[in-house]
Amino acid sequence: MSDIRIPTEVELVYELMPCNALRVAQEAVQKEKHPCAYFREWGTYNSYDYAQPGAPLERGIMQKCNYVGRAAMLPEMLSGCRKTPILAIGINPNLPGWWAKTRSWVNPHFDDYKQYAHYFRYREISKLAIPMDDYTNFGGPAEPNPFDDVELNVPDADGARAIPVEEQAQGMYKAYQGILDDFAKAMNWQNHNLIVGEDLAYANMVACPSAKWTTKKNPDDPKLPPMTTRQRDGIIDECFDERRYFLRQLFQTLPSVILVFSQSTANGVIGTLKGRFSMGNPQVNEPVTELIKRDIRIQYGESGGKVLDAVVLFAPHPTGDPQNWAKARPVFMERMVQLGGSGRLKLNPDTGHLMRTQGSCVFCTMLEIGKCDYINEITPLETPPELMAAAAPTDAPDKPVQNALMESFYAGLQHERGHWDLADDANNTDTAKTSEG
Repeated sequence: MSDIRIPTEVELVYELMPCNALRVAQEAVQKEKHPCAYFREWGTYNSYDYAQPGAPLERGIMQKCNYVGRAAMLPEMLSGCRKTPILAIGINPNLPGWWAKTRSWVNPHFDDYKQYAHYFRYREISKLAIPMDDYTNFGGPAEPNPFDDVELNVPDADGARAIPVEEQAQGMYKAYQGILDDFAKAMNWQNHNLIVGEDLAYANMVACPSAKWTTKKNPDDPKLPPMTTRQRDGIIDECFDERRYFLRQLFQTLPSVILVFSQSTANGVIGTLKGRFSMGNPQVNEPVTELIKRDIRIQYGESGGKVLDAVVLFAPHPTGDPQNWAKARPVFMERMVQLGGSGRLKLNPDTGHLMRTQGSCVFCTMLEIGKCDYINEITPLETPPELMAAAAPTDAPDKPVQNALMESFYAGLQHERGHWDLADDANNTDTAKTSEG
C-alpha cells in the first residue's frame, strides 16, 4: 500500500491527486467500467491552474489564475493543518458548478503536486469563483450544463487565459468558523486566533466529489445521476477499504475531537466505524439530537502506554437542516466547552491556536509549501522497538506505528455499506440541498 520511507501525509498527495485520472482516463477498455467511473457521470466544470509554476509563496487560495477549460474535479484530501485537534468528517466532497447559484465557480486543476498540497493546506472557508459580470462577459450560461463541455470565451494572451477570481465562502465552512468563535468566547480566551484550517480541519471518507451522494433519482433534478448499489459498494471498496485514503489520513492526524453533522452522515459514520466505538455505543438511525448528549468515543489504540482516542460529537447539519441545528446548537456548544474545560482542547497562548495532536508531521516543510507554524509542539509517537527495527532505516519514524494502529483498528471494523445511502439529507462537510453549503 505504501512506502515506509515516505511520511503518510506526503505520500497521500502523490496518490490522491492523480487517482481519478489514472483510474478512469487510463484504464483499459473492458465490458464493465470501474465503479469510480461513476464520478465522470457528473460531467465537466470550469477549471483553473495557478499562473505561476510551483507552490505559491503566500498562504491562501487567492492567487493569479489561468482558465484551463472544462474538466472533472480532482479528488480531495484533508483541508487544513494535518495536526489540528478538531476534524469534521463527511461522506464525499461537494461539486460546485452543478447548482445554478454556483455556476461561475471554478475548480482547481493543478499539474503540480505542490500546488495541490498548498491548496488543501490553506483553503480555509472559501472556494474561488469568477465574478458574475466577468463570467457573463465570457459567455457563461445562466443555467449550468456539465454535459456540453462548452468552454468560456476567455481571451488568450501570450499563451495564457488569465481570469479574475474572488473568494466565495461556503456556508458550511462559515458555520465551522462560527463554532470556533463561540467556543473561544465561551472559554474566555482573549488572545486567540482560532480559524478553520488551523484549529478545525475537514475531510471525507470518499475522495471524489458529487453534487449528492445518492442511489435514488431526484424528481426535482432529473439530470442528477444516481449511483447503482454496485457502484456505491465498489467505490467504498476501492477508496475506503483498499486504498484507505481516509483512514491513513485519520491515523496521521489523530484528531482528539471528531465532528459529524447530519443524520445521514451520522448513519454512514456509525455504520462504517461499527465495532470501534469505545464509549457511548451509538446506533445507526439513533437521532443526532440524542447522540449529541452522550460521551461517544472511538479509540485509535495505544502509543507508549497512552490511550489515543477521539470524542465524537454528532449534530444536525447547519446548512442542510438549519432549524434543528439552531435548536441543538446550545447543547453542542456546551459539549465543546466541556472538552475545553477537561483539557482535551487546549489553547497555546504562544500561537493563539489550539494545541496540536500527538504525532509527527512534515507536510508543509517536505512539500515546500510553507513553514510549520507548530514545530515546537510536534511530538512523535512512541514506536515499539520491533516496529522500529522492521522499518529502519526510515525518514518517517511515526509511520510504522500509524500503520500498526490503523491495521488493528480496521481489523475490528464491522462496517455496513447500506448505511452510505444519503439520498434524503445533507451529504457531506461541504453542502446539502443549498448552493451555499
